Amino acid sequence: MQSSPLSDAPAHGLLDLVARRGDFEKRLLLTGEVDVLSATELKAPRLHTQRSPIRWLIEGESVEVKKGQKIAEIDNTTLSTQLRDKTLAVAQAQVEIERQKWQDALVETDRQVDADRKRALWKRAQLDADVPPNILPKRDFLEKQLALKRAQAELDRAEEAVKEQQRTAQMDLELRQLNREKVEREVRWTEEAISALTIRAPADGLVIVGDHPEGRKFQVGDDIMMGVTIARMPTRSRMRVRAGLSDVDDGRVEVGMAAFVTLDARPDRRFAGTIAEVSPVAFEISDKSPRRVFRVAVDLTDEDASVLRPGLSARVEVVAARMVGKILVPRAALDFSALPYRVQLADGSSVEVTLGGCNPIVCVAESGVDEGTPLRQVAR
Repeated sequence: MQSSPLSDAPAHGLLDLVARRGDFEKRLLLTGEVDVLSATELKAPRLHTQRSPIRWLIEGESVEVKKGQKIAEIDNTTLSTQLRDKTLAVAQAQVEIERQKWQDALVETDRQVDADRKRALWKRAQLDADVPPNILPKRDFLEKQLALKRAQAELDRAEEAVKEQQRTAQMDLELRQLNREKVEREVRWTEEAISALTIRAPADGLVIVGDHPEGRKFQVGDDIMMGVTIARMPTRSRMRVRAGLSDVDDGRVEVGMAAFVTLDARPDRRFAGTIAEVSPVAFEISDKSPRRVFRVAVDLTDEDASVLRPGLSARVEVVAARMVGKILVPRAALDFSALPYRVQLADGSSVEVTLGGCNPIVCVAESGVDEGTPLRQVAR
């Protein structure tokens, strides 16, 4: 763990100071939170409903969970109402099918009885017509043959009516069954949708509650859009800190700069890192804040960083400038009230000084003062 030059400045009295030669670092302070390079996103399912409130959410912003453990539950009132209606529709469709079968059976029985009666008449006509032509008078013989043909035609029509009734009944039944199957599919889809509204952990691990657009974590009662990430399960391989750089500091942080991370929960520990990404544009912190920040990603290079928990808030010190072997003047000995800047000497006089950069403790003196020059604190 490296130490900060800011904290390495020698202790001086409040009045007697001295210009010294040393290394200078100018640091920029950012705030953010620990994150990982990759994570499984647990999203609200994409359903027909555009927005739904969170009915239940796991307690804590960062929690260890087991596979299958409930993470969040989105309100399913609308879907539950639809499920009751569709379940009732399935039962009604089945009643309609049974009623259709009963009616078709009655009609088919009537048609079959009529066909049986026509068949009996046809057999009688067949017996009457089954005589040699020379036994009966020709007129009677022809009448019996004509009666047989009429009976045959009546029987054919009756049997065709039975078949037509069976075909029609089968088509009607299939249509009603298709309607029932459609409603049953809707019931299954609704049940699956209700089940999907309960978000569960896909594996053992750490769950981090997602961020609300207002810049806070999601809470019970928040309305969320379907498809929004409500929580994440990070893979603890390489750690990263995501921070925000104010838009007024644009250009002061670049990829590759060194950084040091201190956790708010562990102020006694610092972790080394490197600036990995800086977003090309600034984003609003939330819908209710006019502040805009550049998103900065810091990759942690310390091996001990693997013990960190994602979601912890952190302070990032970025080494924005570094100079080696420069003359350093304590800020307490500098008069910034007017240009040009002046440095207070130990004898009470002051001289002009050209500054090359400052941090909260010291400034780089490019000219105007030599190494070892006794200085004195400026009266404020």
